[in-house]
Amino acid sequence: MKFKEININNFRQYYGNVFIDLATNAEKNIVLIGGRNGYGKTNLLLSIVWCLYGDKISQVDDNFKREIQKEKNYSLFMKQSINWSAQKENKNNFSTELTISEIELPEIKSISTKIEAIKIKRQFDVLSMEEKLSITDEETNKELFDDEVDKINFINDYIIPLDAAKFVFFDAEKISEIANLSIKEEGSFLNDALGKILGLDTYEDLIEDLNDYANNLKKEGASKNIQEQIIDREQAIKIAKNEIEQFEEENAEKQKDIDELKKEIRTFQNLISQHSKQGNSTFDRQGIIDNISKLRSKENELEERFGELSEIIPLAMLTGKLEEINEHIEIQDRNEISTISLKENSLKIESFIERLFNKPPEPIDSSMSLKDKMFYFEKAQTLGSELFAKENNLEDLDFEHDLNNSEKKLIEDAINLVNIQSKDLFETTIEEYNSVKIEVNKLNNTLNKIDADLEDELILEYSSKKENSERKIAEFHETIGVNKGTINKLQKDISRLNQEYQALLKKVEINQQNRLKINKSNEYLQVLKAFVHEQKELKKDSLAKNILAEMQKLMHKLNTNNNNFITDVKVTILAEGNGMKITLYNSEDKEVKKEILSQGEKQLYISSLIKAILKESIQSLPIFIDTPLGRLDDEHIKNILLYFYPDLSEQVVILSTNNEITPKRYNDISANVSKAYLLVNNGENTNLKNGYFQGYEN
Repeated sequence: MKFKEININNFRQYYGNVFIDLATNAEKNIVLIGGRNGYGKTNLLLSIVWCLYGDKISQVDDNFKREIQKEKNYSLFMKQSINWSAQKENKNNFSTELTISEIELPEIKSISTKIEAIKIKRQFDVLSMEEKLSITDEETNKELFDDEVDKINFINDYIIPLDAAKFVFFDAEKISEIANLSIKEEGSFLNDALGKILGLDTYEDLIEDLNDYANNLKKEGASKNIQEQIIDREQAIKIAKNEIEQFEEENAEKQKDIDELKKEIRTFQNLISQHSKQGNSTFDRQGIIDNISKLRSKENELEERFGELSEIIPLAMLTGKLEEINEHIEIQDRNEISTISLKENSLKIESFIERLFNKPPEPIDSSMSLKDKMFYFEKAQTLGSELFAKENNLEDLDFEHDLNNSEKKLIEDAINLVNIQSKDLFETTIEEYNSVKIEVNKLNNTLNKIDADLEDELILEYSSKKENSERKIAEFHETIGVNKGTINKLQKDISRLNQEYQALLKKVEINQQNRLKINKSNEYLQVLKAFVHEQKELKKDSLAKNILAEMQKLMHKLNTNNNNFITDVKVTILAEGNGMKITLYNSEDKEVKKEILSQGEKQLYISSLIKAILKESIQSLPIFIDTPLGRLDDEHIKNILLYFYPDLSEQVVILSTNNEITPKRYNDISANVSKAYLLVNNGENTNLKNGYFQGYEN
C-alpha cells in the first residue's frame, strides 16, 4: 500500500489547495520534505492522521492529545485548524484528501469494476462544527460506503489500523522515550506493537470479552450480599485501573515536558556560551558556589589542625637537639644514682670494718696487737672500695644540666609528642592546605567571570530561564516518582481485589445451564490463547533475526575489527500478560544489559526493533517520520540514512529541517530520494516547491 497524493485545503498554515505527489518506486522509496521550524511539518503530519481517524487522533500521538486538551475538546481544537487567510475571506471549510493505491480491497457490491486506488477525504465546517468523511473510487469518484461505521471499519481493516498508526506516523524523538523504558515496560510495548501489526490484538480483545462473559455468568447465581461484594470489588478494580492510567498519562506528559525543558536548557546554554566573556560553553554557578563552600569548610578544618600542631612545630624543628639533651640527662641521672649507691655502700663497708676490728667479739686467748688490727683494717677498707668501684661504673660528662624533675619531664613529653605527630603529618597537611587554596582561587576566578557575564542582561535572562527550566525538571521528576509509588500501591490493591473477587465467585452456586456456557467459554478461551501464543512463538525467531540484522547495519561498533559487541539476539515469550523479553548477547555469549548502551545506541536498538516489527506486518505500510534523526552522533546518523530509511518500507516520507538532513546528508541518500520538497512560508501561509533547500533542487 502507498499514499499516492495528498491534497490539503485551508488546513492550518496551508492556504488554498496544496498538492503533494508522494509517488515512489523500488529504487527510490524516500520522499523528503524539508522546512524550517514553524513552517508546518508537524501540521502536515496532523492533516494526514486527522483525515484517517478524525476524533481518534489523540490515540495516535500524545502531542495531538495534549493539543486537544488545551482547547478543552476535539471540536474546539478542530475549529482552530482553519487557515487564517481563508477565515478572513469568510471561508468556513477545510479538508484533507488522501489518494491511496496498491491496496487489496474486498469485493464491494456497489462497484463492479476493479478499484485501482481510493480517495479518503475528511472535511470540517467551523460554523456547524460538523465533520464529514467520504471514501470514493479514484477513477469513478463514486462513494463506496454510505454508513459511517462501515467507513471507519474499512480504514481500520484495509488501510492502517488505528492501533498500528503510532508506528506509521511518528516523531523519531519518541524512539528515545521507548529506549528508556524499563524491561517490563519494553515487554509490554513489544507485545502491544507486535499484536497490533499482526492483528493479534483483535483476538486478545476477544479473550478479554470471553473472560468478562464467563464472570458475568458466574455472578448470576450469587446471593444479593455476594453480588454486592462482587460489584464492589469490580468497581474498586475499575477505579484503580483508571487511576493508574491517569497517573501513567500524567507521567508520560511530565516526561515529555522534561524532554522539552532539556531542549530549552540546551538552547539557553548555547546562547549563554555565545555571549559569555569566559568563553566557556557550560557553567553551573550554584554548583561552583557549593564547591567553594565545601572547600572553605575543608580549609577551616586544616587550619584547626594547624592550631593543634602549632605547639609542637618548634619542637619538631629541634627534635634532634632535644633527644641529645634527654640522653645527657639520662646519663647524668645514672651517675647520680651510682654516686649515691657508692656512698651508701662505703658507709656500710666502713661500718662493717668498724664493727669487725674495733668492736669484735674477741676469743678468750686473743693476742693480736693494735698494730696488726690497724693493718687488717686498712686492707679491708681498700679491698671494699675497689670492689664497689667495679660494680658502679660512672660515665664521663663534660658538664651537668642543672634541671629539676619538672623541667626534665617537660623535655620528655615534648619528645613523645613529636614522635606521635610524625613529620609526615606536617607535610601532608601543608600540601593539602595549599591544594585547597589553589582550587578555591580557581573557582573564585571562574565565579568572577560568570558574575561578569551575569552583568550582561542577555546572559542574565538566559541564565534565569535555564535555572527555571532546571527547577521545573526537578519538580517533574519528583512528581513522576510520587506517581510511580502510587501506581505500585494501586497495582498491589488490584492484585488483592482480584483475589477477593475470585474467592467470592467460588462461593456462588452456578446453575447447570450457566455452567455449560462457562465451560464452553473456557474452551474457546483456551483455543484463542493457544492461537495467540502460537503466533507469537512463530514470529519470535524471525523477530530476533531481524533485530540483530538491523543492529549490525546501524551500530558502527559492529563493523570494527576488535568487536566484542552484539552478536546474538533472543526473544522470549513471557507468561500470559507479561509480553515479551529481548536479550542481547556479545561474542562471549554474555548478556549485554541495555542500561549500559549509550543514548544513541539505545535509539538505534529501538529503531532496529521497530523496523523488525514492521517487517512482520501482513502488508507493507507507508511510514511518515518527523524529526528523523533524534539525538544521534554523525556516524550513527550516516548509518540511519544509508541503511535504515532506504530499507524501512516501500514508501518513507521524511519531514526534516536543514539542521537534521544537511546538504551533505542529503547527498548521502539522494540515490534513494524519489521526491524532494521544500516548505516555504510568506509570513502567514505555507506552500511547497520542488527541491530540498537552496542548491539542492531536483
